[in-house]
Amino acid sequence: MSPSMKIRVEPAHLKKITKREMAVRFVFGAVISVAAALIGRAWGEVTGGVFLAFPAILAATLTLIQHEEHNRRPAAQDARGAILGAAGMIVYAACVWVLATRIPTPLALLAGLGAWAVVSAALYFLVWDVFRRGRSGSGR
Repeated sequence: MSPSMKIRVEPAHLKKITKREMAVRFVFGAVISVAAALIGRAWGEVTGGVFLAFPAILAATLTLIQHEEHNRRPAAQDARGAILGAAGMIVYAACVWVLATRIPTPLALLAGLGAWAVVSAALYFLVWDVFRRGRSGSGR
């Protein structure tokens, strides 16, 4: 990734989002959440939890980015970030699952949060470095 592709916050872009776009995102997220709840009711909380972990906003966001910018690059960046975030969430879930019955719950959740942060940051910097090296043409 180039330095311009680093994670950044640009509040000015919030003014460009229309009410219709926000409504689409909200409705899509709500539909995914309701579907996860119904799945959980039908097949158990564990199964419903897996579906609830699905980043409900991702598909709507990718669709809107693709539509607005007519370019696959921003959508690909969002998808890459979602994959890295999902890997971090898997580590979080595994950490809490292993620790929840062994230590107090708040500590298990805190340990999971720390594991998520470390893994997600490490993956981000690893991927950023790989893309930076690939674009600059330098080898190892």
